[in-house]
Amino acid sequence: MGEIVWQLPVNQNRGFEKEVHHKAKYHAFKNSISLCRKYGQDTDYFETGIDELELMLNKDLACKKCLKELQA
Repeated sequence: MGEIVWQLPVNQNRGFEKEVHHKAKYHAFKNSISLCRKYGQDTDYFETGIDELELMLNKDLACKKCLKELQA
């Protein structure tokens, strides 16, 4: 069982540049796959995370599908 890590998804398809879309929501990643199954990324490599407590106080910053899967 992996630990849940909340991170912004990073677009890795732009050559050597790593980019986060300005309207991106935080996704819950477990074993490098988002709970909504939309993204996969190395959560140890990227530092785009947020503290879970801060995110729960601002749920509008999170992916709705990931939140729903987390509560299931």
